[in-house]
Amino acid sequence: MTTAQNVIPVAQAQTNPCEAILGRPRRLGRRAFIGTVGASVLLQGFAVVQGIIIARLLGPSGRGEYATVVLWPSVFAAIGIFGTNIALARAAAKTDQYDAVVRTSVLLAIITSSIAGAACYFSLPHLLPEAEKHLLGLSRSFVIFIILNHLGLNVIAVDQGAGNFRRFNVNRILLHLFYVAFLVVLWMCDIREVKWPVVGLLLANLLAVLARLFLALKDMRLWGRLHSPVHTIRQSARFGLVGMAMPLYQQVDKALLLWLLGVENLGLYVVALSASAVIGSITSSVGMVSFTVAAQAERGHGFEGVARMFRVSTLLSLIPGSLLALAMPILLPLVYGSEFVSSVNPARVLVVGSVLAGLANVLDQTLTGQGRAFVGLEARVAGLVVMTGLGYTLSRQWGLMGMCLAFGLCQLACLLVFLSRVIDHYGQSVHAIRAFAIKRSDVREVCLRLRRAAVAASSL
Repeated sequence: MTTAQNVIPVAQAQTNPCEAILGRPRRLGRRAFIGTVGASVLLQGFAVVQGIIIARLLGPSGRGEYATVVLWPSVFAAIGIFGTNIALARAAAKTDQYDAVVRTSVLLAIITSSIAGAACYFSLPHLLPEAEKHLLGLSRSFVIFIILNHLGLNVIAVDQGAGNFRRFNVNRILLHLFYVAFLVVLWMCDIREVKWPVVGLLLANLLAVLARLFLALKDMRLWGRLHSPVHTIRQSARFGLVGMAMPLYQQVDKALLLWLLGVENLGLYVVALSASAVIGSITSSVGMVSFTVAAQAERGHGFEGVARMFRVSTLLSLIPGSLLALAMPILLPLVYGSEFVSSVNPARVLVVGSVLAGLANVLDQTLTGQGRAFVGLEARVAGLVVMTGLGYTLSRQWGLMGMCLAFGLCQLACLLVFLSRVIDHYGQSVHAIRAFAIKRSDVREVCLRLRRAAVAASSL
């Protein structure tokens, strides 16, 4: 792994990396990139450990049941937040009145989660296949997740927008730290019922939210001046429309598998997707910082920096991605257990889709930070159409592998939409697409920076 500042040309090494990448920075520097990339790597490690323990405890069928229980509350949580977290992050990026924004984040979380939670609770009987209706009670209990999710996302969004990446990264880690600790206890006690990882996820979310609120409120009063909730909701409306498409885009493959192929195939697919998603830590961390820098920059500035970031992110994804795909026949059964050997080839195909999804996220965060929310809607709708049509057709013909192929094509369609909209937003001609092609100088620069990072690491 490397950090985002490692990709800045040597001639610009003395400048602020944010300026070198996207233009006009504010309060951001190398530490933001280092901390965010480091946190993302750690989070990816936690996610792998979580996936391993749950898979080994529950097996393919139990892993599929766990995915079924959390599926729809997660979808309603993502839809129901209606972009308020993004609006709050943008508000925090443009004001020094952080106390008021934090208070508003708590108020809006209570409002949005109440609406989304009620909608989810009463919709669940119609969203689960008949064969999985025995999971209805547990899935309804998990609806509590929605309020915890909204509170957590809103509070850390304020830190991200304000450029407080130290607290932002600590808050990101807490949930996974608590959940891994709970799963380790289950492993030691050999508890293999599906309900206990679900209960643990709720408890981990509760503890993480309490810690996030403590960190946010320790230097301020809960009661006081608000950043206008009405204005925030108005600003969030365009992001909310994107948010309605995003969870469907992310979960439609799992919903189709659940209805068409059952929980066991869903369990195999989720493990394959988890194994392939290891590659996403670089692009996810770059995207998070890109949002803040883009939100603070002038509209339409910094195309060359965006293209350079995309090229280097591509290199840093392809190299470990190729190695991961080659090693998958050995690593996946070794890590997740021999019961999941059928997930090996699906995971190798999903690596390609995960790389494409990560690159699309870098462009998405940049455009969202610039206020172009509806681009995300266009891209996700395009991907959703591809996934729904091809996912249904290919999974009927080729089963699990067909869904994996549809996933990759879905991510490609989404990425192409983002590329075209980035070129348009920055006032470039169609020929500017060549700016996103990897150049020799990118390869040399990445190798140089990786070598320097290795030397620095070895000296610690």
